[in-house]
Amino acid sequence: MALFPRIFCSTLLMMITVGGAFAQTGDSSVALRESYATLRKDLENSPFKRPLRLVSTQASSMLKGDIHAVLPHPFERVRSGLSDVKSWCEIMLLDPNIYNCKPGTRGPQSFTIGVGRSGTPAEFDFRVATSQDDYLQVLLSAEQGPLGTRDFHITLEATPLEGDRTFMHLVYSHGFGLQAQMAMRAYLSTLGRDKVGFTVVGKTPDGKPKYVSDVRGALERNAMRYYLAIEAFLDASSAPAAQQFEKRLQTWYASTERYPLQLHEDPEYLDRKRKIPRVS
Repeated sequence: MALFPRIFCSTLLMMITVGGAFAQTGDSSVALRESYATLRKDLENSPFKRPLRLVSTQASSMLKGDIHAVLPHPFERVRSGLSDVKSWCEIMLLDPNIYNCKPGTRGPQSFTIGVGRSGTPAEFDFRVATSQDDYLQVLLSAEQGPLGTRDFHITLEATPLEGDRTFMHLVYSHGFGLQAQMAMRAYLSTLGRDKVGFTVVGKTPDGKPKYVSDVRGALERNAMRYYLAIEAFLDASSAPAAQQFEKRLQTWYASTERYPLQLHEDPEYLDRKRKIPRVS
């Protein structure tokens, strides 16, 4: 197992969740609001105890996730915050397995994250595809990741709702080859063996929920971490600039502790993150 230490293998699984090749879900506020109308009851009765819907799928060489959520923030705050490439560095730095984020080599609309303690680089290109008074779409992509992972893409779209709220849709997927599959299998057969996701797939003999495990479980854990990072970033954006980073850390950590079975992190997470270099 020395070849695949926990931090690197869990990072590999994180990278799979934050990529995204996008389904055609509509490119306008009208289509997005129609999705909200369709999913409204599911969101209001979400098992996450917040208006959030998470769906994951697995194919032979791809994992895919789909998140719909209602953010308790006005659309203009969401649009201005998530339209800035530097914001995405701050968001990604909240993940336990991201150790740095710095400007990329392909111009001002790119950034490079360091994955795991070894700082394995993954460079993302960022683009605001659409920014209107009632609709936002941003795109991120990375050609390569660690251990044979490839073709990362992220699409986030958002539209305003009544009551100073915003409806957000996040779609992501990621391709991987044999090397990545071997790394995942090694991690999931050892240190990741008992970890689970959020989807209930049955019941245990004593009647308790049985949650999805294996690669889909890892996908769901990291998808939730990613969503909570976006929410923590937006929550902190109203604080004085000097206090925003600490507020993001505290908010993210407290939010993950609401789901201890899936997302518990040791308190040292906070001290470790405070020492990480950030984009100026």
